[in-house]
Parts: sequence; structure tokens; C-alpha cells
Amino acid sequence: MKFKFLGSVALLTLALSLSGCSSVGDNSNSEIDATLPKEIVAKFTGDWNRPGLYEKNGKSHKMPQSQNQSGMIIDVTDYGATADVATFDNHSAFKKAIESANEGDTIYVPEGSFYFKNYVRATTEYYAQISLKSGITLEGAGVDKTKIVSAYSESMNRDEATTVIAAVNQKSVVIKNLTVTSNTSDSMLPDPDDSNLQTTIYTAPKYGITLASGGSISEAEDQARNLVVDNCVVEKFQRMGVRIAKVQEAVVRNSTFQKATCLGGGGMGYGVNIQGYGNGFNVTDTFIDTKFNVIENNKFVGPYLRHGSLVQYYAHNNLIQNNTFEDILLDAIDMHGEDEYSNEITQNEIKNTRKGAAFGLGNTGATHDAAGRNNYIHNNTVTGGNRAFDIILGTPDTIVYKNVITGTDKGVSCSNANGTILMKNEFTDIKGLAISVSYSYNATMPSLGIPNNYVIKNNVFSNCKEGISVNSKGDDFILEHNEFNGMPIGNQVIDTSSDFTLPEGSDLTKPIEGEYILPKENHFITMESPDKAATYQKNMKLKTTNSEPLYNRIIYALFDKATMPREYQKVYLSITAKAQVGTPTINIFANQTYTNWTTDNICWNNSKLHHPTLGLINRTEEDPVSEFTTFTFPAANYEFATYYIDVTEAYELLKNGYFTLVLTNENIDESYLAGPTSYGENLY
Repeated sequence: MKFKFLGSVALLTLALSLSGCSSVGDNSNSEIDATLPKEIVAKFTGDWNRPGLYEKNGKSHKMPQSQNQSGMIIDVTDYGATADVATFDNHSAFKKAIESANEGDTIYVPEGSFYFKNYVRATTEYYAQISLKSGITLEGAGVDKTKIVSAYSESMNRDEATTVIAAVNQKSVVIKNLTVTSNTSDSMLPDPDDSNLQTTIYTAPKYGITLASGGSISEAEDQARNLVVDNCVVEKFQRMGVRIAKVQEAVVRNSTFQKATCLGGGGMGYGVNIQGYGNGFNVTDTFIDTKFNVIENNKFVGPYLRHGSLVQYYAHNNLIQNNTFEDILLDAIDMHGEDEYSNEITQNEIKNTRKGAAFGLGNTGATHDAAGRNNYIHNNTVTGGNRAFDIILGTPDTIVYKNVITGTDKGVSCSNANGTILMKNEFTDIKGLAISVSYSYNATMPSLGIPNNYVIKNNVFSNCKEGISVNSKGDDFILEHNEFNGMPIGNQVIDTSSDFTLPEGSDLTKPIEGEYILPKENHFITMESPDKAATYQKNMKLKTTNSEPLYNRIIYALFDKATMPREYQKVYLSITAKAQVGTPTINIFANQTYTNWTTDNICWNNSKLHHPTLGLINRTEEDPVSEFTTFTFPAANYEFATYYIDVTEAYELLKNGYFTLVLTNENIDESYLAGPTSYGENLY
């Protein structure tokens, strides 16, 4: 949040996050291109535009050979490791065995369950119970014979980035033929259908296996590369089975991922995650670029996985192929709305995705919005479940080609997805709409939400309830040569674009020039963490709900009138935010007695002005509140927009000195709102 004053205009700005190239031109590609439609080949021109394992100029990338096991076999039991004794800590024995190894050596773990309590700090980011070094292999006797059992203290798993096995800043490492698990019983696993539940199961580590570049690296030679996980079972972790971060040429194959201990938001319950540097950081062509990673021939087994495979943070030119996903809660394969691009996803089999889509491109949560360009999804099979594809929130130029989709509730849903290609896909027995293309409201410029530059061509629809629905479209929109079998003519193509009326923009989004003033303190409190300040978030969050009281959240902002101009014409409150669903209302209250709180210490249980369990205001004589302003989203909109609200009158009623603004949702709309926090000159 911040105020802005310029000349005679005062702008009170609230920065908040609320919860509620060279051408392809390579001869080696000519045979492939000859088999593809010209519309798809055209997408492959330009730097980093050929999806999958291809270099910047479109030439094929040659993956390295995995580490050669040419050296000694080092049995961990020779260094004191002991199996099947839950009270014995194997950390020291494994550490000694690894320290004794040279490049090409194999650290062999025989049959049995090996328990780990102690750990080392692999880098400033991670704590690891087994920390590997370059050039070695960690090999078990088989997934059904060798188990690595994590037994961190619950406080460590709650508060730190704990992992069982780590290869951080290393090269040429292989991990194979073993199970990575934790001291967590099956009876402790969460409700598999609750995507909002943040569990308190802290017997499980944050990550099973971590492959990462971490700490302070300054050149390409320092980056982690050529890391392999082969024939492993990874289970009973909180966040990610395998975390691949700022890495090149990692391969995860022939493995099984299951039984995450949390399926809530904030990065919980992912099978394999590939990610770049972080939200908003495009490090393409730098020494921490994330590319050429492969996820292949794995099994992702629900119901205790939120996502199967996930790519985010500008990670690009990765390959996800020949995997099976079954009973995943939300998007089975997720391009996570963090600008990931030119990834190839092929030959996967996805069954019964329960709430999300088999393939998600773009994401409505937290800092997420659009996935990047040229994600190429082809020759996959989707059977049953909720939806096959969600392509949303400004995700451009997605290529959906030759996929077979059978028996899902819905097929492909596109909203604000210009440049999408849907060609030669087969839709059979879809219970609702097979393909839906819809207008997406843009408050600043409504015409930007009109679907344009689509190609929907040569698809086959058999026995679907409805075929293709288009409620609006631009001039550059190809819809032709699709085949319909066993469907009434009226249900084949439902084109209502001629009846579409462009909505008006909102005056609230018209920028107001002025001088911004940031709050002195600005944070959210949450029932999820009632006794301590919420950990750092890219977004603040606001949510009010009766059905899920654990997730109630309120935003507090502290300002000082003494820092603001004395002369002005008007004062505006500026909010950059998006709503998860619909058009909820934000109620903003002012108070001038509770002003001694700080961002570092405010939490649900020690703060005032709110209901004990709900995200509602608490009116008392001791700490009176006044209604400052009310803001209702002008239209349903998943995308961030900046709104300017005239609060001159309410501002002038406040006495000089400090005042606290509290953001709530008094209607209890079961709303979830999000928007970026900014401490710079602008909020947007």
C-alpha cells in the first residue's frame, strides 16, 4: 500500500495481494516439419521457439550421458550404516561413505530401511540428510528392498527447507533403485479431495529429492547439471517429490510419486517440479537458466498428489513424455502461470483428473497468471476426469495437436488464450462442451478480451454432448474442417459471436496521476498461522469463509498522515488485485487507536480489530473503527488490474497522526483475492 501526492492531487495507493532470434532453419528439423501443419511450423521460428530439447537456434540439443559407474562400489554398512533400527541415525555413516568416494564410484545401499535424523546444510536454502557430491552414484538394492526413511524433527520440517537427498551445485550424479519416504504413517495422510487444506503433518520433509543450483553461483560452470533420478519411489513429502531448480539436463525417469502429506496451496503436493529462478525473474540465457530437463516413463499415483508434473518461473525447452498420471487432484501436468515456455509434453496418459484439468496452462492463484508461449502438447491420451485442458489468463500460442480425449466432463476451455492452435485432436463421449472459447473481461481495454488468432481445425468429435462453442471472436479466427459424428447439427458448432456485445471498461481503472505514499507497515494475518507473523509472501492475501475457517485472512496497513502533503484536491486509494471467482467486495475500515503493530510481529492472535475466527471486523468502544471505503470488482476477472478509488472524504475525517486500514470481506463471499505487493514507485 502507498499514498501518492503530485501537485494538488493526493493518491492513497494500497499495494496489496489479496487471497478469496534466429530462425529455425536447421536441416535436421526438415523431416519433422514436413509432417506438421504449416500453422504449427510457423510457431517454431525465432529464438527459443522450437519446443522441447532444442537450442536457441532450433537445432537439436544433445543430452549428456549419465554418470558412468566405472569406479569402486562402496557399501554404506562398511561405514557403520545400520538397517531396520528406527532409533539409529544413519546420517554420519552415509556422510563418511560419500566423503570417501571418487568420481565414478557407487555408494551402495543394501536391502533394509535406513533411518535419518541428523542433517547438513547443503546450501543456505536447503537442509539435507544425504548430501551428494559430483561424479557419484547413490544406488539401492531396489525400490521394494531399500528404503531411505526421513525422521527430521517436526520443528525442522515445519520451519526449514528440509530434503532427504540433495545434489545441490553438483554435476553427474545418479540416484537410483531405492525408495525415499518419511516416518509418516498412511493413517496421517490428508483428505485427498481438499485442495485448500494446509495440513500440520510435519513428520514429512518439505522435499524428497532436491536437484538444484543454490547459494552464491556466478558462472555457468557452477550450475548443477546432468543429474539423474532413476527407478525410485518418492513419497510422504510435503511439497515436492523431486525439486528441480535452476538446473540443466536433469532427468527423472522410471519412478513413482505418491502419498504427499499436504495438497493445499502454496506449493504443496507436487510430484516433480521444474522451476527457474523465481517469480518475475527471466534468466533466459544466463548461467542459471532452467532448460533441457526431462521427466519420462514415470508413474504419478493419486489421490494424494495436488499436481503431477509442474513447470514454472520461465523454465523452458524441457520435455515431459511417456508418463502416466492417475487420480491427480488438480492439473496433472501444470504450466503454472509463471511464464514457462517452449516446453514439449507428449505421449503421456492421464486418467481421472478429479478437480482441475489434465493439462493446465495459466493459473489463477497467488502471483500466477499466464503460462508462456509455444508450449507444445501433442499425442497424449486423456481419459475420464474433470477437464482435459485449461488455457487461460493470457497464455499465448499454445499448440494442442493429435491428442485423444475420452469421457471427460469437459474438453478444452480457452479464455484469454490468443494464438491457441487446436488441430487433429479426437474428442469422444465428452459429457459437456468439447471445446469452449470465451471472452475474457479486461477492465482497462475491454476489446483485448476478444478471442483472436485461433486455429481450430481438423478435429474429430464423436458422441459429445456439445462440440465447439465460441461466444466472441476477432477477424483472425480460423474454425474449419472439423468432423462431427453422432451429434445433432445444433450441438456441433455453437457460434454466438454475432450476438456478442462488448462490455464497457471501468472508470476505476483509469490511472490517476499523483504522488504515491507507501504504508509504514503492511501485512496480512491468517488463521493458518495464528501465533506468528505470516512468512514472507509475494502476495498478501484476503479471504473470508465460514466453510473453511482455517483460511480466513485479513490485511492490515499502517499510514502516517504527517508524511502526506497538506495541500491536495483529492485522495485516491489504489488497489492492484484480482479475484479468484466472480465480483466480490472488499470492505476497508480505518482505526486510529491500534497503531503500534509491526509487519514483523503482527499475527492473528495478537492483533486487534477483527473477529476471533472469521475474517470480519470487530467493533469495540476501546478500538473504534470507521468505514473508510468499499470496493466491488466491476466484473469477473482473473487477471490483475489496478483500481483507483476516491477516498477524499473518508481521509479528511481522520485525525492527524497514524491510522490503520483493515481490509476484509463483510459479505463472507467465500472469496479468495490476490495481488502483488510492491515497495517501489508503482504498484503495477
